[in-house]
Amino acid sequence: MENIYYNIKLYREVDNKVRYYSFKIYPTLFGEYLLIREYGGVKNKSATRVVKQYYSDLKDAVGAGKQLYEKKYKKGYRVLNKLSRVEL
Repeated sequence: MENIYYNIKLYREVDNKVRYYSFKIYPTLFGEYLLIREYGGVKNKSATRVVKQYYSDLKDAVGAGKQLYEKKYKKGYRVLNKLSRVEL
């Protein structure tokens, strides 16, 4: 998976622990788009959880990414980096 269409990392501090939430959109070999969500504590070596969701077109995948961003922003997450080739 080389071509990332969308990549965002968010973080927030809770009880002196830094949590992160990231999501990326990749094109698949079959013309679909894969949204990968990862989250956990920054000090952990691996993600607490990884969730993969497939979408038939890029617009749906970006819409889901936008909803996730808004939901997490309301919970107090803030942007660490935002590398995007697709506008939300």
